[in-house]
Amino acid sequence: MSVFSRIFRHPWKQYAAAAGVAVTITLLSLIKDGFVLRISYYNALTMAGAVTLLLGLLLLTAYLGAFDIFGYSFSTLRSQRRYRDLYEYTEAKKEKRRRGDRFFLPWVIVGIGFLITGLLLRIGL
Repeated sequence: MSVFSRIFRHPWKQYAAAAGVAVTITLLSLIKDGFVLRISYYNALTMAGAVTLLLGLLLLTAYLGAFDIFGYSFSTLRSQRRYRDLYEYTEAKKEKRRRGDRFFLPWVIVGIGFLITGLLLRIGL
């Protein structure tokens, strides 16, 4: 699979969810600031892009395993443990992630798209 395909080929529902969040933030900001001035559109688009991009980066940190310790601590609450220690749990999660999808990329792509649109609006294009 090519690099382009790995980056952009994801289920449309993930793109729709990211775009839905960004459009909702944009509309809420425009309702607050008004629909008259161009600076309001710039503000709304860049804010929505930044929030969506930051959500994508938060999903990236989860994908890389930053929150594995919390998952392991909740898995030890059961009477029968599936994993012996945190290292075994982390290795099992790494293997699962290696086979899985990069679900954070649609959020990053949509966020960058909204940011670029807002910045282009700011410079007058």
